[in-house]
Amino acid sequence: MSSTAAKRSRGVRVLGLAFAALFVLLCLAALLVYLSFHGRPAHWDNEQQRLAAMPDAQRQAVSESLRNQLLTQWSDPGEKTPLTEADLFGQRKTITIPYADLNTWIQTEGIELLAEVGIKIPDSAPSAMIDSPGDGLLRISFEIKTQDIDQVIALSFAVTVAENGTLTSTLKQATAGRLPLPVATATQIVASQAKDGILLDLMQGNPVPPFELPIDPSADGLRDGRLVGLEVQQDALIITRETVRRNKAK
Repeated sequence: MSSTAAKRSRGVRVLGLAFAALFVLLCLAALLVYLSFHGRPAHWDNEQQRLAAMPDAQRQAVSESLRNQLLTQWSDPGEKTPLTEADLFGQRKTITIPYADLNTWIQTEGIELLAEVGIKIPDSAPSAMIDSPGDGLLRISFEIKTQDIDQVIALSFAVTVAENGTLTSTLKQATAGRLPLPVATATQIVASQAKDGILLDLMQGNPVPPFELPIDPSADGLRDGRLVGLEVQQDALIITRETVRRNKAK
């Protein structure tokens, strides 16, 4: 074989090896994308493992404790009866809600109760959780199971509460599994599952009306508590409620 033919033969082998290596790399990349899309994100897996390790009785106890704590701190039944209007209205209190307790409550009974106040998790989402990825963002994650989708969608919002209690948000980040998801695509997926409710308003940036719950338990009570502040920390939500005059027309 001439030197020219030998060189040509070696070149063909090198080119074949290069194409084979490229094919293997593309296959590995495709496999990585597939596993990343279909895999569950770490924050989801860690929280689900924590919840699964809790006995049912412990989950129920944590859930009831958080619910009673919120009702007690929101209504503050231990306060003395206010004597002046200055004492009646405009009083503020901060309440700390750890994400671990909040997610235990959501897992136990929260999805049904959230729906009662307009926060409707899609029916196709059997479980959900709330935490923060950092940078003051509030992350809502839920597992969507339909004929076409079996995936954990995570939505991270920048949330602000105005002085009058109106809540607005901007969807900053979205992921499907471990992969980034375009915000427009995330909005389309959730809109197809959640036809209305606060979650859809949050995603679309629509203002959410002030959230109010009674402080005075009696039917003729004067005061409600309005959510006027929400601080997103790494391990907990800190909410601020203010006493306002009850709207008798509601």
